[in-house]
Amino acid sequence: MFSFPPLTPFVKKLLITLFSAFVLIITLERFAELPLSRLLALDPVGLGPLTPLQIFSYVLVERVSSVTPMLISLFFMWIILSPFEAAFGARSTFQLSLAGTVAAALGVILIALIAPYPGYQLYGSYPIAYAGMAAMTQVMRGGRMWFFGVVQMTSRQLLAVLFGLSVVQFILSGDYFVLVASISAMLAGGGYVRYMARPTRRSGSKRPGAARFRVLRGGGGGGGGGSDDSDRPKWLN
Repeated sequence: MFSFPPLTPFVKKLLITLFSAFVLIITLERFAELPLSRLLALDPVGLGPLTPLQIFSYVLVERVSSVTPMLISLFFMWIILSPFEAAFGARSTFQLSLAGTVAAALGVILIALIAPYPGYQLYGSYPIAYAGMAAMTQVMRGGRMWFFGVVQMTSRQLLAVLFGLSVVQFILSGDYFVLVASISAMLAGGGYVRYMARPTRRSGSKRPGAARFRVLRGGGGGGGGGSDDSDRPKWLN
């Protein structure tokens, strides 16, 4: 049975930061008429002095008509990232989030050089969620996972669903930049886990050391050695 993961320290700070930025931006835009969304969102065509900042800051911008979509987004980010932090710590979770953010931005900038869309701006924190989901599919290889706590599936099935959702979103909106950002973030998430899994060389030795983590076997993964399924964290199963 699925149960919600504990809200881990870094994820808690991330959610507070994203929501606080959302409230601050809409407040200053409404009452002070400061164009913060336009300044912080990434313009992949009109590259300029603000581009290095926008590569990171676009995830702070959420252009929604109500607070509900924002809260739903933060809820899913909690479900996705907290298990990763519980397993590998705050530093790795921060690096994973950063990898998804930067990869999505660079992917969009690259595509904009080939197929520019003048006036377009990339915004939203969804690349962090996509990177987290892709990372967990690599961590849970051989096991089964809960897709947003609703449907249990294998890691390969989840990857296929994530890709399918990105394609459906593209069909609905015609926004190929969002498609590129989503896929880039997923590649970054999976790539980061593979980077973590590389054997580390011990100083003064030519022999590789142990990998930084082991693959976690989720529910239905066929654990052996007399392991009790009740001992497994249900938010990883």
